[in-house]
Amino acid sequence: MNASYYLSRTARQLWLKYCLSCLLLLTGSPALLAKNIPAKAPLGAPAFATRQAALAALPPLMLWVWERPDDTSSWLGNGARQSKPAEASDTPGTSLQAQRIGVAVLDTTVLLRDGSATVRRRQQPLRLPPEWYAASGLLPKAPVVTIVHIDMARGPHKPALNNKQKQLIVNAVVAAATRSPSQVVQLDFEVMHSQKPFLADVVQRSRAALPDNVALSITALASWCVGDAWLADLPVDEIVPMAFRMATDGERMREILDQDGRLPRPECQPSLGLSLDEQPWPNKLRSQRLYLFNRTAWSATPMASWSVRLGSVLP
Repeated sequence: MNASYYLSRTARQLWLKYCLSCLLLLTGSPALLAKNIPAKAPLGAPAFATRQAALAALPPLMLWVWERPDDTSSWLGNGARQSKPAEASDTPGTSLQAQRIGVAVLDTTVLLRDGSATVRRRQQPLRLPPEWYAASGLLPKAPVVTIVHIDMARGPHKPALNNKQKQLIVNAVVAAATRSPSQVVQLDFEVMHSQKPFLADVVQRSRAALPDNVALSITALASWCVGDAWLADLPVDEIVPMAFRMATDGERMREILDQDGRLPRPECQPSLGLSLDEQPWPNKLRSQRLYLFNRTAWSATPMASWSVRLGSVLP
C-alpha cells in the first residue's frame, strides 16, 4: 500500500463541493456572500466525542511538516511508547494512542492579495507509517493535524482583508477539518497589530462553523503571549506560541523561557513551538506539548541525533 498523504474518495467529494462554493464566492454570488457564518459542518462517525478529548489525545511531540516531499516514517516509527507493542494492541486506535510523536501537516495555503484570495491544496506527497492506514485512508485517531496557512501579499498588493477573504479562510478551515483524522485543525496566520481584529473574527467564524467535536488550534507569535490578553478571548482549544524566528523581541522572549520554561499568558502555556536549527533551547520546558519546526525535510534529519535532547524535554 502506498502510505502517502492523499485524499480519500469521500474527502475528494467534499473538496469538489468546497471548490464550487469558493468559485461562487469569487464570482460574487449574493446568496452565499450573505451567509457570513456557514452552517455547522457535518462529521460522520467521530472517533472522539468532544474536542477536548481529541486535543488531549495528541502526542507530546508534533512535527510541523510543510510544503515539500517528505517521509516521516523513521521519526514516527520510533515514536511508539515502549509499554505495549503495537502488534499486541487490542485495536488500531489503541496502538495509535501509543504514539509519542505525531505530525501537523500543511494541508491548505490561502494567499490574500488585493481584494481576492487564492486557495491551494498541498501539492507534495508525505509518507506516513503504513500502520496508520486502512483501506479507505488514514485511520481514525491517527495523530495527524491538518494546517491551514495564510499568506498575505506585501507592498502595493497588500490584502484588503474584506469579508470575502475572511469567508474563504473559514471555508478552508472547515474543509481541512474533514481531512483531519485527529479531529484537530490548526490555523497558521501571522498578522500585524492592526490586523488582529481580522484574525479574531476569522477565528470566531471558524469556531462557529466547525463541528463541536473538532478542536481548533492556532499558532501565535511569542510576543502575543506576554502582557497582551487578547488571545484569551478567542474561542480556540490550543494556542501554539512560535518561540523561534523572533525579531526584535527575541532576546526578551528567550530570557522569559529560560527563567520559567513557558510564556506568561496562561492560554499560551500548554503548548510551545521550537525550531531544530535554533539552539540552545530553553533550559527547562514546562509545556505539555512541543511542536517542532524543521528547515529541511524530516527524512533528511536522523532522529538518532536528536533522541537524547528530545527525551530531556518531553513530558
